[in-house]
Amino acid sequence: MNFGVVTEQICMLSFVMLLGFVIVKTGYVGGNVKDGISKIIVKLILPCLIISSISSKELNSELLGDIAVIFALSLFCIFTLFCIGILTSKLFKIPDETKPVHKLLVSTGNVIFIGYPIIFSVYGEQGFLYAIMYWLINDLFLWTVGVFMLSGKEKTTKKDLWKKLLNPSTVSFFVAVIMLVFGIKLPPVIKPAMEEVGALTTYLSMIFIGMALAEVNVKKAVSKWWVFVIALIKLIVMPIIFILIFRGLGVKEIILGAVVLEAAMPAQTVLTILANEHKADFEYAAVGMFVTTIASIVTLPLICYLLDILV
Repeated sequence: MNFGVVTEQICMLSFVMLLGFVIVKTGYVGGNVKDGISKIIVKLILPCLIISSISSKELNSELLGDIAVIFALSLFCIFTLFCIGILTSKLFKIPDETKPVHKLLVSTGNVIFIGYPIIFSVYGEQGFLYAIMYWLINDLFLWTVGVFMLSGKEKTTKKDLWKKLLNPSTVSFFVAVIMLVFGIKLPPVIKPAMEEVGALTTYLSMIFIGMALAEVNVKKAVSKWWVFVIALIKLIVMPIIFILIFRGLGVKEIILGAVVLEAAMPAQTVLTILANEHKADFEYAAVGMFVTTIASIVTLPLICYLLDILV
């Protein structure tokens, strides 16, 4: 991994995120545009990227072994971070109504809108494939355990959960897996078109994040001091611990890097949406997303540097 190139890439993505922030703050574009961009990314661009990336691979025993390792490591990271969320909620005496959001803020990350662009730029299509594996575990946890925690006394039916789990990204993933297993390739005319559309993920995702940050109350974010401690643990301390553990286990470099970077991602924006829908602590979710996302501009290059020298 070329640390200089990685840092340059993250700085560039941060600049694009800043553009999204500015156009909303200045009123040049309304905040409602953000929702439209989010839908375009999730329902069109990401499916194109997932199908074009996975279907282009050749299935072999080595790839199957890598996928099994990715799933195991992803489960380990998310479970460990969730335990950290439980521990810190007690340590900082987080109010009961805020605890569910706090635990999810620590354990899940923005593995799509920030994770995909970063990992794709660092490790290419192979790393992106591994990032998708982490995302599956991350989202499965969020839409099952997470929704159950946030709903509290509200009843969440199995039908509602299945609707959330069967989204365009998961459907496109399973379509891509079927294509991979049976060796089905995209037609020559369609393949480059889907690749180009999928490539839009990087910049549109960062614009979306910038627009989302523009709607957060900065004063309230600063007043919640413990969120900064959580950011330190989530974005630096635990990723370093994961690096050391996985290195000791002899995990392949690209797998180790992809999993650790996904685990080091800031809180995800969808958590604020879910918190609002289930009448949980929306403000805390927004503050956590704001603080961890801004901090990740510095912490992600640091983690990349540590991966470069330690792995």
